[in-house]
Amino acid sequence: MRTSAEFEQAIQELRELYNETVDVKERLSIRKEINKLYRLYEKLTAAAESAADTGESETLAEIRSHLEPLGLAAEGTPLMELVRLAALKITEK
Repeated sequence: MRTSAEFEQAIQELRELYNETVDVKERLSIRKEINKLYRLYEKLTAAAESAADTGESETLAEIRSHLEPLGLAAEGTPLMELVRLAALKITEK
């Protein structure tokens, strides 16, 4: 995936070309390309964020699946409380 700096560079180059172009049709074409790049970048950014959220949710679900069967608290107890109770259980002497 391209970096944000590469994206900004591409936009800057298109803007410079847009400013240098006199022909209205060419300017419109360049403007369309700029808009496409912005939409694509937004989609890629959203997809990356969604993937990160999904990965985190899967990890948290896996942690819960290991802790709930231990019977440390009632079903549906917040995960952080389950983790705290497990830590207390482990450190008991």
